[in-house]
Amino acid sequence: MIERIKPFLEIQNLDLEISDIKAKFRKLPDEISFRLNKIEAAEKKISNMSEKNIELADTLKNAEEMIDEVNTKIKDIEDKLFSINSTKEFEALQKETGDLKRKKLESEDLQLKTMEEIDYYKKEVESLELNFENELGPLKDEVENLKLELSNSEEEIHSLEKKRNKISSTADEEILKIYNRLLSNNTPPIISEIESEICGHCNMRIPPQTYIKVLQASEIVLAPCCKKIIIPKID
Repeated sequence: MIERIKPFLEIQNLDLEISDIKAKFRKLPDEISFRLNKIEAAEKKISNMSEKNIELADTLKNAEEMIDEVNTKIKDIEDKLFSINSTKEFEALQKETGDLKRKKLESEDLQLKTMEEIDYYKKEVESLELNFENELGPLKDEVENLKLELSNSEEEIHSLEKKRNKISSTADEEILKIYNRLLSNNTPPIISEIESEICGHCNMRIPPQTYIKVLQASEIVLAPCCKKIIIPKID
């Protein structure tokens, strides 16, 4: 039985290595995702502000065109004022001129407000881009390094699993089924070597009859406490 169990000590060592690597890099995907979300949020903010500037530029252009249009209309009306004789027509043109001047004033107010907003958003975008370059730029490097670590860990796990499969292919099928079943419900180690009636894994006392079976090494024995495979210490 001991000779049949020995390959599983090698398998167990590989499982322990795989488990350690997975534990070490378990948080990597979350760390990568956190950084990517931070970068994406910053890029989205810059993009939104840039789009806002484009909208404001259109608003400014419309306001300027409106001012030019009103100025042209006012000039045309003022030219007419000198050539009319009707008081009623004169008053109507004066009213229209007043309305146009109010419209021009509103457009000028909008023009000034829009120019101020454009200046504000322009400075905000420049500040965000500078912050992005100084802080989030290096964050992109961190993401690439973390992705590389994750890739390397996956390759290492793949290599260990390949070794494990190779040993498993020649190992005792009966014991392999038991080992894999226990592994599916527990973390390694699955096999515990003992030198006394104390379980080497959970440190609980093993009943004398069970310990005798362990020493006889004629069958697979599970520790009553932790359900690990227990075997006599192999020198």
